[in-house]
Amino acid sequence: MKKFELIDYFMVFAIIFFMFVGTMSVFSQTFKGEDFKLTTENNISTFTFEDKNSNGSYIDGILVKSYLRISFTRKELNKLFSELKKASKKESIVIETEKYVIDKYEWDDDEDIFITVGNKIGKISDKEVKKLIKL
Repeated sequence: MKKFELIDYFMVFAIIFFMFVGTMSVFSQTFKGEDFKLTTENNISTFTFEDKNSNGSYIDGILVKSYLRISFTRKELNKLFSELKKASKKESIVIETEKYVIDKYEWDDDEDIFITVGNKIGKISDKEVKKLIKL
């Protein structure tokens, strides 16, 4: 039986390492917008929005921002995308669900769509909605 040399151990380690890294990229995806991040891991998609209803607060002289996090299954995410697409085509709309409220106002020159959960508000632009739908 042949005795393994150092290079053989290195090659086995390299193969296992690259297989591990390859599978990691399959299980997670990230999309960054101007004021939000969408992360998908293990079939759960989570939006993290900077809360537009809060300027944050100072703790020991450091600004701490407030964020809105909302998670979706694949089916719920598809429903959200269809509602965002519908909202992006209208000048003004309100869509209420059990989990969130989607608002778009005709007086908003930026044509942003707002997602409200509780007292926290996230913002997404029409352009970002179009990019998200293509995912």
